[in-house]
Amino acid sequence: MRETCDVAIIGGGVIGCAIAHRLGSEGRTVLLVEAGPRLGQGASEAAMGGILTQTEPSCLGPLSAVIKRSRDLYPDWLAEIGAISGVAVPLLAGGDLQVALDDTEMDRLKNEVLPKWRRSPFAVEQLTGAEVRELEPLLSDAVVGGFLLPDELALDPHELMGALRTALAGKAGPIRVRTGARAEHLAELPGSAEIRLDDGTHVSAGTVVVAAGCGSGRFLPDHRRHLYPIKGEAFDTRPPGSTGYPLRHHIFAEIRDGDFEGYPYLVPRRDGRVAMGVTYEPHVGDVTVTTRAREEILRGVRALMPQAATWPIERSWAGLRPGSTDHIPIIGYTGEHGRVLAATGHSGLGVTLAPVTAELVAAVLAGEADVETRELLGVCRPDREFVPVIPAETPAPTTP
Repeated sequence: MRETCDVAIIGGGVIGCAIAHRLGSEGRTVLLVEAGPRLGQGASEAAMGGILTQTEPSCLGPLSAVIKRSRDLYPDWLAEIGAISGVAVPLLAGGDLQVALDDTEMDRLKNEVLPKWRRSPFAVEQLTGAEVRELEPLLSDAVVGGFLLPDELALDPHELMGALRTALAGKAGPIRVRTGARAEHLAELPGSAEIRLDDGTHVSAGTVVVAAGCGSGRFLPDHRRHLYPIKGEAFDTRPPGSTGYPLRHHIFAEIRDGDFEGYPYLVPRRDGRVAMGVTYEPHVGDVTVTTRAREEILRGVRALMPQAATWPIERSWAGLRPGSTDHIPIIGYTGEHGRVLAATGHSGLGVTLAPVTAELVAAVLAGEADVETRELLGVCRPDREFVPVIPAETPAPTTP
């Protein structure tokens, strides 16, 4: 059996779905191929849901301009998806609180991190311990201060993926979705690219977009060494009696206590849950949920917000972030014929960068980009020098 389309997309996570939605809206015929039984079941729904501007260390370098564009796009992007799908995806707009539990951490934030925050295109507000606890009264009395990053947003990735699935299903003409279909081989030809699926189907497309997350290296041989999985574990809790947002912000801290290093991250949901994470294990490719990771997260949460550590756990999960050597996505043509386009390597920023990735892919395919778009594509270009952001043996924390 043979199928044809303008663009075939390998990978039905948030990146692949965002690209399919954008290209279908432009009138291109799109085939979206996802190996799993439904779209978004991998890293996308395992994400915490932060739309980050400054919390993630890689936000503060060359990627900052790309993140700014995505942050600007987000409200209208969600409104567009909601109008098509009929599924509203609420945004928590209170911002992120990054707090310090001792003077050493507060000094680190003020002296090392604050200058970088101030060089970014986003706001930052320094707070005393009393001011932080006024914003979130459940925080520990040990909190000595912190910073509000008001431009950071948060959402529930399950709601986002539900809206995207419904929106794509409503575009039956230009967009076809194949779930449970694994791409086994990708061949680039002078005038097209072809995918062979595991059921024997051959797909011929003008362009193939590789947005397969941690599996992208199979189809991008020139970049395989720059792509790797980063395992993260997290769980949902529910404060007793909570039916709305239990917190007004998402909250992050870095904790160092002897040999222990923890990075507790709390993201409230509108139905009363609080997602808690997160662990960071580069080059680990399994999704086994472990007691060790749960205890590590709880130890950090207990220090940050003692009462929250007593809330019942409803669901635990593990996911694989698609890491890149320099923690910057790879977006653009690869190969010799310009028929394969990479859109992968988003590390912990897939949800954050979905709208802008779709916009940049559309610009590459159209062959038209204004000055700003060319600059953003330059940051993510596949032929860049991949300078490791940090030594491999001492990875920085990343929120998924």
